[in-house]
Amino acid sequence: MDNNDAVFNVQELPFEDDILPDSSYIEEPVDDQMMDPFDQCSVCSDITDFLKLTDAMVDEINELRAEVVRWRQALIKHLPPRWADGLRQDILSNLYLNDYEDYDAYKFYVERCYKGKDPMDNKKLSKRMRRLIEGKDKTSITYL
Repeated sequence: MDNNDAVFNVQELPFEDDILPDSSYIEEPVDDQMMDPFDQCSVCSDITDFLKLTDAMVDEINELRAEVVRWRQALIKHLPPRWADGLRQDILSNLYLNDYEDYDAYKFYVERCYKGKDPMDNKKLSKRMRRLIEGKDKTSITYL
């Protein structure tokens, strides 16, 4: 047998009965409290970690979009009128180019964490963006 053959030698997968965990492997909940089902296996833990990461990234994307609108609104005051009008009309342009709904992972995230309601498209966020566009949000840039 050649040395390289050992690298490509793949073990056969066990039968389904062999891969099920032994019941003694799963610990009982402490004080009769329900355990999070994701705490049962490392794969579920990894999925939870990715959901948390996705959630943090969505929050950051929403904040960055708000920051862009905030600064565009502040910039309008210092532009010539015809440029200001154009920027005022396009203040949200290019902020929503990525359509994450096409990704199965994002769909799973929305279903699992937000019960099907997209956290990047909700009434609270829309109201905040409207206030930022009008320069009336408490976080609007007014010192320029």
